[in-house]
Amino acid sequence: MATIRRDIGAGHHFIFDDALVNQPSTDMFNPEFWHAQDKITGQAKGRGTTIFIEHESQKWVLRHFKRGGLVGRILSDQYVFLGVERSRPFEEFRLLEHMQAQGLRVPVPVAARIHRRGLIYRGDLITLNIPNSRDLHHVLCNQSLQKEEWHKVGHALAAIHNCQVYHHDANVRNIMIDADLQIWLIDFDRCHIKEGDDWKQSNLDRLLRSLHKEKAKNPVFHWDEKQWAWCIDGYRAGISQ
Repeated sequence: MATIRRDIGAGHHFIFDDALVNQPSTDMFNPEFWHAQDKITGQAKGRGTTIFIEHESQKWVLRHFKRGGLVGRILSDQYVFLGVERSRPFEEFRLLEHMQAQGLRVPVPVAARIHRRGLIYRGDLITLNIPNSRDLHHVLCNQSLQKEEWHKVGHALAAIHNCQVYHHDANVRNIMIDADLQIWLIDFDRCHIKEGDDWKQSNLDRLLRSLHKEKAKNPVFHWDEKQWAWCIDGYRAGISQ
C-alpha cells in the first residue's frame, strides 16, 4: 500500500491508496456519475447521504462531508480552509490509515478529496464497505445481543482507546456487527489522537445516551441496563490489556 497525495489544480486535492485506485478523478466522488453507470447498490442517511457503490471487484462507501446542527442549516457542506492536510476528509483518511496499521477493525480508506474555492472547501471520502455487516441500531431493533457480543462491543471501544483514538460520536449507528459477530467502528469525522485518559469516559457516556435515546424512540429495542454492564465488563477487560 502506498498513500499518494495529488493536487491537480483548480482547487482539487486528492489522497488515495494506489493499491485500490489507479488514478483519482472528480467523477469518482460524484453520485450522479455512479448513478449513470447503474453502480449504486444502496444508500444511508445521516447528516447527509452516504451511497454504496459496486465498482469492478470492490464495494465502496462514498460519504460527502456535511455539517450537523444549527451551523449545518447555514453552511451545509462548507468548511473553512486551513490547509489541505487539516481538511476533514484528509484527516479522517490519515486516521483510518493509522488505525488500520494498528490492527483495529475500522473501514479501509480508499480515497479522499477536497475542492477548494478561496477560503472555503467541500470534501468527500471513499472507504471499502464492511462485508455482511449491520449497524448496532438495526441489530437491536430486531434481536438482542448475548453477553459475549456485548463484551465484544466494549472490547472494540477499549481497543481504539488503547491506541489513544478519540471517537467524536460513538453512537449505535457507528458500531457495526459483521456476519462473524466481530465489531467494527465507523465514521471518524472530527476524531483524532488524544493524550491522557480523562476523555475516555465521555466516549462511553455518548454510547449510553445513544442507547437510551433509541430505547425511547423505538417500539421494539432489545436493550436494557443489564446489557450495558456487560459492555462495560468487556471494556474494562480490554482496556487493561
